[in-house]
Amino acid sequence: MAAVLPEADLEEAEAEAGDTSMNLIETIERYQLMVAVRTETPEKAYHAAVACIKGNIRLVEITFSVPGAEEVIRELNKKTEACIGAGTILSISDLKKALKAGARYIVSPHLSEEIVKSTKKEGAVSIPGACTPTEIYRAYRSGGDIIKLFPFVEMGGLNFLRAIRGPMPFVRFMLSGGVNLNNISEYLSAKASCILIGSSILKKEFVNEENWDAISDLARKFSEKIENFSSPKRNPTENV
Repeated sequence: MAAVLPEADLEEAEAEAGDTSMNLIETIERYQLMVAVRTETPEKAYHAAVACIKGNIRLVEITFSVPGAEEVIRELNKKTEACIGAGTILSISDLKKALKAGARYIVSPHLSEEIVKSTKKEGAVSIPGACTPTEIYRAYRSGGDIIKLFPFVEMGGLNFLRAIRGPMPFVRFMLSGGVNLNNISEYLSAKASCILIGSSILKKEFVNEENWDAISDLARKFSEKIENFSSPKRNPTENV
């Protein structure tokens, strides 16, 4: 039978998990740009993620549509200069695999209160998806740390964000979709907690050709845009 912590120790453990989660939220809001890696093979996912990290991206999400995603996360966690999370988490089974592999934040395209609560219990950051005011508020009330607006462009983009912030100024948002080098300043001006990006950096032709240097160069252009926009200034090569 597993040992049961005394109530005081249990409360202390829960408080420590909360502190860890809050520190990670601050890290996400500091670096802002998260890259979602979605490839056909785990090998390409790993190399694409490393290419992004070389381009000064500090937040990398490995989606569970990638075969063997948990192994990719486990390998990437050896790269201490980046903060690795798991995406497209649709079930408790995948959540357990992601957390066991060391994912520090859990991203889903939908709201599952069970996934949110289990994520929080393990001290990871919960980022559930939502696309209506009702879903957003439910995700927040369920314990979602940051709410992923998905699909962001199709639901109204920055105009929707401005509208929903009126009644819900207390919610942290991740903007998922539509960002590129030409409009990233507009996204940054919206002051969301995080911007999720995928194919604007992981271009299909680069991944197919395994042109990792091109991905690194593109990632660096995005990170420089954020560095030039952000204040106070920080060192983009600083470890997290």
